[in-house]
Amino acid sequence: MPISTMKKLTVLAVAGDADAVVRKLMKLRCVEIRSTEVGEGSLLTSHFDSDGQRAESEARLRKIREALPHLNRYTMRKKRLGGGRHRIDKDEFVSSGRAEAAWKTVQRTLDVCGQMDAIHAEIARVRSAQESVLPWIDFDAPLDFEGSLHTVAFLGSFPSGVTSSVAEAELEALGAYCETVSAEKNALYVSVFCHKQDEDAVNRYLASRGFLKTAFREQGGSASAIYEQNETKLSSLSNDYLKAEEQLRTLAEELDDVEILCDVEQTNANAARHLKKLATTRSCAILEGWMPQFTRDAVVDALDRFECAYDISDPTEEDEPPVLLRNNRFAASFEWVIGMYAYPKYGAFDPTLIMSIFYFILFGLMFADVGYGLLLVLGCFGGVRLLRPRAGLRRMMYMFGYCGIASIVMGLIFGGWFGDLPTAVMSNMLGLPIDRGVGHFFGSGLWFNPLDDPMTFLILSLGMGGIHLIAGMVIKFVVLCKEGKTMEALATVATYWVLFAGLLLLVLGMLGEQLAILSTVGTVLSILGALLILVFNGYGRKSVFSRIMGGLGGLYGLINYASDLLSYSRILALGLVAGVIAKVINLITMLGATGGVGFVFMLIILLVGHGLNLAINVLGTFVHTSRLQYIEFFGKFYEDGGTPFVPAEEADQYTEAV
Repeated sequence: MPISTMKKLTVLAVAGDADAVVRKLMKLRCVEIRSTEVGEGSLLTSHFDSDGQRAESEARLRKIREALPHLNRYTMRKKRLGGGRHRIDKDEFVSSGRAEAAWKTVQRTLDVCGQMDAIHAEIARVRSAQESVLPWIDFDAPLDFEGSLHTVAFLGSFPSGVTSSVAEAELEALGAYCETVSAEKNALYVSVFCHKQDEDAVNRYLASRGFLKTAFREQGGSASAIYEQNETKLSSLSNDYLKAEEQLRTLAEELDDVEILCDVEQTNANAARHLKKLATTRSCAILEGWMPQFTRDAVVDALDRFECAYDISDPTEEDEPPVLLRNNRFAASFEWVIGMYAYPKYGAFDPTLIMSIFYFILFGLMFADVGYGLLLVLGCFGGVRLLRPRAGLRRMMYMFGYCGIASIVMGLIFGGWFGDLPTAVMSNMLGLPIDRGVGHFFGSGLWFNPLDDPMTFLILSLGMGGIHLIAGMVIKFVVLCKEGKTMEALATVATYWVLFAGLLLLVLGMLGEQLAILSTVGTVLSILGALLILVFNGYGRKSVFSRIMGGLGGLYGLINYASDLLSYSRILALGLVAGVIAKVINLITMLGATGGVGFVFMLIILLVGHGLNLAINVLGTFVHTSRLQYIEFFGKFYEDGGTPFVPAEEADQYTEAV
């Protein structure tokens, strides 16, 4: 289908209405607002000043997003698949006062969380203090005791290797008294008393033994008393923490409104960002942007509600309009695949519909399995219905759902049912024949099984590749004709078709004597096609030499076509990989499918094995199918360079319009 026709929109509005105009266009989601050029010597010398509004909204947004995880943690709200989104009118949400109430909830949540952090830090400090006095729990004297008028007291520990008997004896020799308080694997905790006149000597000895003094200046009283005091503090702090958690549970009842407020503030920030693109005069604002032709009536109706002047015009040659792909529901699901490569240039051919049909077929050929396809269909289409995802994810899920349908169809044709699971069960567990009737259908499908006849599948893959490549050339031919370059289309595209037709007839002529006439016709057409390429492929070039070189280059280009065609052998490779892995999983399963334990083992192998096979091969099939589109197909005609159309929109992470 053609790329949407874009119109250039210019709006002249009263500066006071600029915000309302921008927000109205954001609701429509169909206008891309571009930055209006300003400069000296022009009435438009500056952009709209919305920095303050944006900074305020982003500051509130940061606080909301900081509060949301805490509210989500304590909410009693039933979990909704995918989180769900609220259907609400944001303007009514603000005007009703719910937005302000939600903002107060956010502030209160952050206050309570700050209190909880402080309580948590205090609990850690108190527990550390408790642990520090544990080695001294049997020491009756106050821990902050440092001696009397004539004596000095030390509390501390010796490292491992110093025994209590040695420490006591050596200190006694210095006139000091040492009492062992407790002993651990890596330390010996002692109290040391000595006369002040012996303090220096005792200190030198203690230092030589690696003695580590412990000071309890901030903790008075005995160790047991300090421990009990801290235990009481911990109990009180725990109660305070529980009360704070209860407050958060109460605040979490407003989680829905806080989520809506998040989108409201994000919308405010977006509006401020778009306002910054507007140019201003003393009292007016100038908005410039792009809109699709089919949204003209909606935009006009919206702008007519304001005191403003507007102009909707066609793009000029100097303009670079954004690109909006517009396809039916099936093809639109594949537009994001185009976006991963590059958007087509504005005014060029949109290949999405044709590409989506080939993508559907090629994916099915590479992943031909009814069971895996059914899981894709149920998971993707069911997920869209249950999760109500945003547009980007929804299109991706739809695409894989459609590809699941392709897998089911091809699985019926080629006999893929989680690999060979039905025939494995029939043969190994039920003892039923698989060479006829139902067994033959499950084993060979409606046509043949690629695992049993890979050469036929390879020929089918290359044939499908040939059709894919020719389709790309047909698009190129049509595009050139529409541009008035019919002779160029005939010279550079149609000449190859003559050669390809001859080569095809040559191959068909080899299938039997009754078709020998086709070989003769094929030979003639092949020679004629080669001559046409040699003579006409240099069409448009001025000199005879350059035309000859162009013709020779055209013949040399046949190598590229052959290389492209061989690339489609990856259809065979991917098709066999999924089937072989599934067959191995089924074989392992059947080996242990005896008795109760064996049955449980079988289920685990089936679920885990086929789940991994599904994930790996969906990824591989997606990558290789996309590659065939990007390189082999697009390489024949695609003209990229387009910029995606990105309309100004309201935030929709948690909400959707009523």
